[in-house]
Amino acid sequence: MTPVNPDPTGTAEDGAVAGIVGIGIGIGAIAHEIGLTKDTLRVWERRYGFPQPLRSSGGERLYPQEQVTKLRLVKRLLDAGHRPSKVLPQSIARLQQLAEDSGVGQDAPDAQLDRLVELLRVGRYDDFRFELLKRATREGLAHFVLDVAAPLSARVGNAWAAATLQVYHEHLFSEAMQVTLRSLMRPLSEALRGRGTHPRVLLTTLPGEGHGLGILMAEAMLALADCECVALGTQTPHQDIVDAVTAHEIDIVALSFSASMPAQAVVNGLMELRAALSPNVVIWVGGSSPALRRKLPDGVLNVAGLGPIEDVVAEWRHSAML
Repeated sequence: MTPVNPDPTGTAEDGAVAGIVGIGIGIGAIAHEIGLTKDTLRVWERRYGFPQPLRSSGGERLYPQEQVTKLRLVKRLLDAGHRPSKVLPQSIARLQQLAEDSGVGQDAPDAQLDRLVELLRVGRYDDFRFELLKRATREGLAHFVLDVAAPLSARVGNAWAAATLQVYHEHLFSEAMQVTLRSLMRPLSEALRGRGTHPRVLLTTLPGEGHGLGILMAEAMLALADCECVALGTQTPHQDIVDAVTAHEIDIVALSFSASMPAQAVVNGLMELRAALSPNVVIWVGGSSPALRRKLPDGVLNVAGLGPIEDVVAEWRHSAML
């Protein structure tokens, strides 16, 4: 597929400092990692005096780690309904207290999941992968997805937001979890292929959404509901989705959106895709994006969590028979 430039009007500021550059992190990397637009960061800088980026010798904005940590907390609180003017002037300690008081990013007690996060944190990656595989083998696909993969993913995200895990920890976690899930799913997916079962579901994410674990967990639950799945990976251009729907006679397009994708990009992407698809093809969406709590276009259904997938599939089959 043709790669899509997420910022076709980007500047040298976004390119030369797309990642960590000595004393800080470039604005392009911050915007992508946290789910804030570059314009939003610049407006906050002028209006509220935060963030306060340093400057490289070429004049590019560089954000020190402490400011990155605060921006993560701010984004979580904004997603929970807080206003920028109320949270941006606050200290990190005050934001952490506000998040705790609001129940933002709070994990349910689970010693076994806490141990898995700790294995990641201290660098015992082989032990982490072994524990994942052991639990997956013991519990089976459905229980592993619902009781381990989904809540552990939320825990890792919360730890990242609190700066107790780094981005590379999150990447290691995602890779290990995807390998484990694919090994469990492979026999079932191969058995379903070519059986002519319906619905036929195409799974992917839209351009700008690079997180693929959520859509993989959804694929596992759909396969357990006897759906034939066509997975396109992440960040598939709209026209490629439309072409694949036609080629594979798809009934449902399933999309996942994390909180890191700007809300307006989610809404715009859904409206564009909905307009391009046949009315007979429905779109199912899920994930942690606050944009999914808004009114969605006709023909777009928000599936709130992985557990309801089996019931939603049953409802689709019932409707298809009418």
